[in-house]
Amino acid sequence: MNGKMELFVALRYLRGKRKIGFVSWITYISAAGVCLGSFVLVLALSIANGFEKEVRDRIVGTLAHVKVSRYHIYQMNDYESLRETILGHPEVIGAAPYITGKGGLEYQQFQEGVVINGVDPQYEPTVTDIHKSIVMGKFDMSDTITSNRGRQLPSVLIGKGLSDKMTIREGAEVVIYCLPADEGQEELTPKMGRFVVAGVFETGMYEYDLNFVYISLASAQNLLNMNGVEGIQIRTTDLFKADKIGESVKAYLGGYPYRVLDWQSQNRSLFQWMKLERLIIFVVISLIMVVAAFNIISSLIMMILEKRREIGILMSMGATAGAVLRVFMLNGIVVGFFGSTIGVTLGAALGLLQEKWRFIPIPGELYFVNTLPMEVSLLDVGVIYIAANLICWAATIYPARAAASLLPAESIRYE
Repeated sequence: MNGKMELFVALRYLRGKRKIGFVSWITYISAAGVCLGSFVLVLALSIANGFEKEVRDRIVGTLAHVKVSRYHIYQMNDYESLRETILGHPEVIGAAPYITGKGGLEYQQFQEGVVINGVDPQYEPTVTDIHKSIVMGKFDMSDTITSNRGRQLPSVLIGKGLSDKMTIREGAEVVIYCLPADEGQEELTPKMGRFVVAGVFETGMYEYDLNFVYISLASAQNLLNMNGVEGIQIRTTDLFKADKIGESVKAYLGGYPYRVLDWQSQNRSLFQWMKLERLIIFVVISLIMVVAAFNIISSLIMMILEKRREIGILMSMGATAGAVLRVFMLNGIVVGFFGSTIGVTLGAALGLLQEKWRFIPIPGELYFVNTLPMEVSLLDVGVIYIAANLICWAATIYPARAAASLLPAESIRYE
């Protein structure tokens, strides 16, 4: 038999003796299982991609793409010239000095541990989007600002999580204290300063909104007894190549003693967990298609028992064992093709509609977004489609080989 004849026989066999539309009920169930598995898997991976994108956008909006610092040296005194040098790199579009330190914040006798970020308000908007995250007050890190009590003090920006936890609002006076970075002293006494809350930011990342505070570079230098800065944070032309660009910047600066740290390395455990989550989703939901594959096996075995006489007649008329093998393989392949095509198409269509229109809401108080985030990946869709068809093809191997091994004379005689 040629290929067209084998496909014709395979489609005829799919009908069964009792015709119900195009295929028998068990074939419908098999195709529906493949369709459901493909549909759910496309949606699940699209949702995982959407949440990963939202988290990534918030991390990159809060943290710079790359941080440049020096080994064994806590501060850089020549940071202005270093910043200008880094800006000369063709893949750097923004650079700003920074200082970080651990300390505490006190308000009305309540204390909370915080991460102090000293930044230059002039250059910070070129490397992060913290200025776009202000939900109360304004992006102001002046050395003098008027508090609710009418006093002139340096300003500070705090996260919404910290603001809500300690009931701090715009214009309130807070005390920030920390251990100064003075390498020449064996015993350090905490240094503190009074600040005015100029604004409250919300990045969508709970840990950042609860722990981060931003003050001016001059205030941080005064609080930490520093004349220089900790390093230079930069924004690159491609955030997904930040690690490679960071190494290029390091080489551009002459290598050692400079070191670089990109945003992915700073959040390595989080993104590794997301990749593991995607793998678990793929494996678990693929079991739906494996169950459908068992249905294909059972339906083919029943079909072989039903068509035993016809198989014997075909083989006695000259059909080879390979032709019979291909006929029954085509049965499972057709079921997998229609099921996976419909499931993947519906899943991708719904994902694209949600990605564009955002019509499925989720509780904003539980998540950092108000609508279900989705991002359809063509690679994921392709892998799911291929995997579904491979599973269905693999399910046909045993029944098809059993059919091909039947002896024509015995098949006709027993019938």
